[in-house]
Amino acid sequence: MTTPLPVSAGDASRVLFTGIRDHTDILIEVLLRLPPWSLCQLRCVCKLWLERTTSSTFLSAYAERHTTNPSNWFLLDRTIFIDTAPTPRGPIRALLRNSEPPKVSSIITSSRMCSIHRKESFYDQLPMVVSYSGGLILLTGNENNYYVCNPFTGDTFLLPVPKPQLRNAESLGIVARDGEYVVAELMMSCLRSFSSVNGRWEEKPLVCPQFSRGDMVFSSGGMLHWVDLNCGILSCDPFASEPTVLFINLPEASGRPTRGLDEWIHMRYVGVSAGRLCFFDIDEDDGESGSMSLWALGGNSGEWVLEYKVDFEDLWEDESYDDYSLDEDEVPLVGLVDPLNEHSVYVISQDCLFNIDLKTKQILNCTAQTNAGREVGSSPPIACVVPPLPHLVSPYPSCLRKEASNSDPQEAGSSDKPQKSGKGRRRKSKT
Repeated sequence: MTTPLPVSAGDASRVLFTGIRDHTDILIEVLLRLPPWSLCQLRCVCKLWLERTTSSTFLSAYAERHTTNPSNWFLLDRTIFIDTAPTPRGPIRALLRNSEPPKVSSIITSSRMCSIHRKESFYDQLPMVVSYSGGLILLTGNENNYYVCNPFTGDTFLLPVPKPQLRNAESLGIVARDGEYVVAELMMSCLRSFSSVNGRWEEKPLVCPQFSRGDMVFSSGGMLHWVDLNCGILSCDPFASEPTVLFINLPEASGRPTRGLDEWIHMRYVGVSAGRLCFFDIDEDDGESGSMSLWALGGNSGEWVLEYKVDFEDLWEDESYDDYSLDEDEVPLVGLVDPLNEHSVYVISQDCLFNIDLKTKQILNCTAQTNAGREVGSSPPIACVVPPLPHLVSPYPSCLRKEASNSDPQEAGSSDKPQKSGKGRRRKSKT
């Protein structure tokens, strides 16, 4: 009988890696089944995997397989988590800590981007996620700086500071389209925007109806939408050289805040689900228990259509209520609408996020997430749909994409900083 030779752990891993490398078809099939965030990490394993995952054949097959994947979305908390550990000098990274809905994902970065401090003046912005579009996130950092980052690769780009300086993060939004993006601020007489095509801020004149307040900004179909939850939506194409503004009235819902207009954010939500604009409303005075309604903007008619209306009393009578114990004495707060399934909505109650199916009138899931609770005036988590190939989405302007990945984004985003000389101290030759 032959005694097998002992194999060390290192030899075993080399044998396993060599076996996968020699069977390209198996390797490709394994890589095709991975979610986008895992694929981004495995590109760093070796040159072979990097070449395989960036070839045109693989990208086409991966995009076809994952375009309609219903799990390719996540809930993003607006709060930024800061890693206080010392970080070496180099490019600043902002990475996604992903969780499956209804759990809330979050962004983790170093204190070099977002320091732990209190607001020193009224104009200071606390670090937060501002907006999301097509695999890119707009967030605020130190000293009212704004960054565009790819949370799947960690790449970040520091936006140059415009004049006058940006003051209100709630009026800013980002929209990605065809490999480029625009960060825009809607003003009374112009649209101030930063384009990744030319890498600079510019002002485009337009006629804008006066808003009483701006509650939220989101993107869809290459358009940016500014929402006043009291009256309507302003939509604009920031990529256009001469943009125009389209105003959309909100449906005549009956729900109204009981303690002031600052509570609209608790009772109403506007977003995109299954490719349509949706309006989600909670009316705490409707009937004995209150109700929630979902409206969708019709494609042909251009009018709001009431898709679902559910009384909270119907939820309490369902068997699923006993499993999750939604408080009958407390009307929930509006969360958001599932971006891929319009009859699936989220509400917040007792610092928990409840997933409710409006079609079946059942509570599907619940997560006890402490950061799901919101104070008056704050915003709910952001529904983020993952593009088929998120690792190819670049936060850098077109003119900087070749060299920016090897440099510090802070230096790339500011042209006023002096460049260090490439000359070093010459070593003395030995004699």
